Amino acid sequence: MGRLVLGLTLLACLTSMNVLAVAPTQHELDTLAANLSVKYKLISAKPKACPAPHQSQCYLSRLTLEVPFNVSRTDWSIYFSQLMPIYLSDGGEFTISHLNGDMHQLSPTAAFSGFKANTPLSIEFYTQASQITRSEFLPNYLLAAKDLQSRVIKSTQVGKDPDTQLETQPYLAPFLTLEQLQTSQDDVTPWMGAQYLYHHYQRPTLRQAPLSLIPKPQQLTRLNQPEVNLAQGIKLTGDLPLLAQLDAVTSRLARLGIAHNAQGIPVAVSLDLGTQVNEAYQLTLKPSQITIRANSARGVFYALQSIAGLVSLDNLVVPALTISDAPRYAFRGMHIDVARNFRSKQFILDTLEQMAAYKLNKLHLHLADDEGWRLAINGLPELTEVGATRCLDLTEQHCLSPQLGAGLDPKSAINGFYSADDYIEILRAAQAHFIEVIPSLDMPGHSRAAMVAMEARFARLQAQGQTEQGNEYRLVEPNDTTEYRSIQHYNDNTLNVCLPATYRFIDKVLDEVQTLHQQAAVPFNTYHIGADETAGAWVNSPSCLALKEQQPDLHSFNGYFIEKVSAMVAKKGLKVAGWSDGMSDVNVANMPDNVQSNAWATLSENGHTVAHQHANQGWDVVLSSPDVTYFDFPYQSHPQEPGNHWASRAIDSKKVFEFMPDNLPAHAEIWQSVKGHDYAADDRKTVKKKPFYGIQGHLWSELMRSDSQAEYMMYPRLLALAERAWHQAPWELAYNRQGALYNPQSGQFTSAMQQQRADDWQRFAALVGYKELAKLSHAGRFYRIPSVAAAIDNKQLDAFSPYPGLSIEYQDEAGLWHVYDPQNPPQSAQQVRAVAPHDTRKGRPLLVQ
Repeated sequence: MGRLVLGLTLLACLTSMNVLAVAPTQHELDTLAANLSVKYKLISAKPKACPAPHQSQCYLSRLTLEVPFNVSRTDWSIYFSQLMPIYLSDGGEFTISHLNGDMHQLSPTAAFSGFKANTPLSIEFYTQASQITRSEFLPNYLLAAKDLQSRVIKSTQVGKDPDTQLETQPYLAPFLTLEQLQTSQDDVTPWMGAQYLYHHYQRPTLRQAPLSLIPKPQQLTRLNQPEVNLAQGIKLTGDLPLLAQLDAVTSRLARLGIAHNAQGIPVAVSLDLGTQVNEAYQLTLKPSQITIRANSARGVFYALQSIAGLVSLDNLVVPALTISDAPRYAFRGMHIDVARNFRSKQFILDTLEQMAAYKLNKLHLHLADDEGWRLAINGLPELTEVGATRCLDLTEQHCLSPQLGAGLDPKSAINGFYSADDYIEILRAAQAHFIEVIPSLDMPGHSRAAMVAMEARFARLQAQGQTEQGNEYRLVEPNDTTEYRSIQHYNDNTLNVCLPATYRFIDKVLDEVQTLHQQAAVPFNTYHIGADETAGAWVNSPSCLALKEQQPDLHSFNGYFIEKVSAMVAKKGLKVAGWSDGMSDVNVANMPDNVQSNAWATLSENGHTVAHQHANQGWDVVLSSPDVTYFDFPYQSHPQEPGNHWASRAIDSKKVFEFMPDNLPAHAEIWQSVKGHDYAADDRKTVKKKPFYGIQGHLWSELMRSDSQAEYMMYPRLLALAERAWHQAPWELAYNRQGALYNPQSGQFTSAMQQQRADDWQRFAALVGYKELAKLSHAGRFYRIPSVAAAIDNKQLDAFSPYPGLSIEYQDEAGLWHVYDPQNPPQSAQQVRAVAPHDTRKGRPLLVQ
């Protein structure tokens, strides 16, 4: 896979180089890759002036190359990933070309005469848009030469910090100034260091975990009876088929120390709750008996999960109590992108367990995108043989191009797919946890992996003289001369929606997915077609021009596609779902009756409008607001915090906890825009008439090359998501059905509500700090350890963690770490950090100023 197969792009680049090419040997290329120092420096994310044609926003960077010995070879190139395209470089001894997606090529120019030992050579360049978190500067630069095995340049590989176990980037110079953190001259995003957190974070007040659980139940009443010692275990009795559906939760209880055994406290279960809410339950804990009333196995399952939520690892004794509970939303979901960078099957199984622990019930599994196709489809082997691996093959007959810093290793964690057996196992595990899997194979945009794979299939069959069979599922039209660029900068990632082969392909894939569900004996209820971010394709497509001539009233090619695929999905007995931007292109009258729309427009840019419009159309709206539900964004605006940045600079668990999903425009009173400015939200024209269907968290994977990175971004935010999805807090501002204008001065979210919210956060934070983080550690989950708020106050260190129950350490001037004792604080400190409970892992350190 590492062999460089020269395609037209590379041939053009090599033949255009006006140099006396001296081709290296394989040994010389290997030696250069092992010793070439590559240093990337972000000079400014907001230069005073940006060259044309991107005058409104750009950033300025520098690459510096250095070798400890002389190198005369010039016939080589470096391929590297840069999320935003480089559009101007300073010339000199190197030139940089943007190829496709994030792939760039750095090559010597005629002025390059070789490397002199220990003499650095640099190239400065401007890149469009912005890049400001360190994780956005991708690793694994590739050194390549004609007819040689390409190699990863060693200095561009990531490392691992021994204390935090977080990824390090030795090739990337430190980020030290606001010039590297703010995207433009009007960006006022703060640098969230220890002192900022000290002045803006809420100091914990509770000294122990309160009598509650996550998510908070509707009603919890303490009984005037002796405490219940769950260490003796529980003994479920009753209907055997019902008990068989509870294995997942009884296994979790056993891992927490509450075994299912004959000597345990008897658990009496009855399915006679008499409510229309399928997931509702009543739970009574007494020393002699536990009683669960529900109207389904799902309700019993959640009652037992509540028992797990009441205990801590080191204390299985709880007060006698009763709980009466039911969910706020029918849809409580988590979206996992396994396409951009693959997630292992074990990651999905582990995630299902944690989702169920906090009563989430929908897994939206994003199985295909531009950078990968992750589900084996019977009869279409190229989808995974080609589409599930990235390497440096510019013909893309064996793999996809190495986008997103993929490197060359086909066995890397970022590569891979789920076999039919894997997917069946995932389906059955989800069913055991009462979670519905909603598969998504994003189309018509975000479809490059499928298109490249089907072109490889076409080439194979054409070479065998089977051109007709090759055309059966071909997804491109050779005579289409349309030039476009997707939002991820691809010029070839959108299915041709006017080709019959496109719909044959979709029908084939859906039938095979449906077959997998049948083999698993797990219902296939909902299919998410994607339908987002199509970017000006099909303008010069002969098929589309002909279709437009046949249907002069055609309102939108993308709308035509969504309507046609939705009809196919509905005919198979499935509910259709899609992202709100694409779903806005359809003629509502042409859509099925049962439609789900994921509303993902940012709230600071009137994101409530499309959510309300789609709800008012009678659709089931699932809130996917990126400024609060996208867990691929940083927890805090600090360059060391990984994540994307276009919709929000900081989404910590507290922001997720403070979300008021039933009243989207009201957040204009309490939140700010992505650049840190106040904003207004006018809800007087599109008043919501139908309640929302639910809420979903999102874990997009462009910047996550490992399962542990993904878990860092997901936990503990998933707990706050579950809190808002299940429980409606009394402090949430009720929706104004007459419509209203909200801004920081409108004052509808009163000081009393703010105090209620602050008190409720103290409850939640104490539960996380004293109980739930330890459970996550016990389950082996790599959650984010919180940053420590700290300042020198009255000539001594004052520090706290947003979650109580964690130890804090400080670093002295000699670089040694000590446990922080608030009763005997030091007079100074260099850095502070938190320590995970039941773990040796440390949190990310922050400087004390």
